[in-house]
Amino acid sequence: MNEPYAGEIRGMAKTIGVSVGDVVLLNLCYEATAFCTSIIAEDTNGNIYHGRNLDYFFPDLLRKITMDLNFIRNGQIAYTGTTFLGYVGLWTGQSPYKFTLSGDARERGGGWWKNAISAFLKRYSMVSWLMRDALSDATDFEAAALQLSKTPIIAEVYYIMAGTQPNEGVVITRNRAGPADIWPLDSLRGEWFHVETNYDHWLAPPPSDDRRTPAIKAMNETGQANINADTLYKVLSVKPVLNSITVYTTVMSAAFPQNYTTWIREV
Repeated sequence: MNEPYAGEIRGMAKTIGVSVGDVVLLNLCYEATAFCTSIIAEDTNGNIYHGRNLDYFFPDLLRKITMDLNFIRNGQIAYTGTTFLGYVGLWTGQSPYKFTLSGDARERGGGWWKNAISAFLKRYSMVSWLMRDALSDATDFEAAALQLSKTPIIAEVYYIMAGTQPNEGVVITRNRAGPADIWPLDSLRGEWFHVETNYDHWLAPPPSDDRRTPAIKAMNETGQANINADTLYKVLSVKPVLNSITVYTTVMSAAFPQNYTTWIREV
């Protein structure tokens, strides 16, 4: 395992009195089982907003250990993220004045064993560690998008990004080895928002888990002229976008990093 993650895992294991292996397994479990809804949207003035719900099993426990973290470099906030106690990766984060980022698991089967092979034999990156690497190191939106598209990862995922300029928004559908699809915002063609849950956007979601359709309906009812952080939060509060296993909602905009806000959700 690369630094700083190896050192952080050893430190967590020592602090809470468990084995390093237990903390590694905990982090591996999170890599492929997060159910989520992410929305990126551009208002009529070109401002970009990004919101996400993170849904997970054992929500009552996770709500108690969810936290926002500021990562400091040279006395300044280098990036911000939302995570769980004991977990070193990030599924939600912001690099101020550069981009925001969320990750949604890609539900296509494939099994934990493929993730394990990719992690331990092929030495691919953890999905959430790559997110943190991009937040820490990428110089701008385009550099982050390239890094998130090309770096091999242990599990399939959707990376959802929003920048600070008009049309700086994209959903990157990932295979383990590289990109399967790149889906950018294009407000000039009427594509001023994208909704991503846990299924390929070009396919119909399963009727048993269709959070996409209610979210799209709520976004269209809100309208581009009325979209902002508050109305995006309201969209993410529409059922079943908000549901019994929703742990938290985060709304963010890289151009206004001070407005990064996370709410613990209970239905």
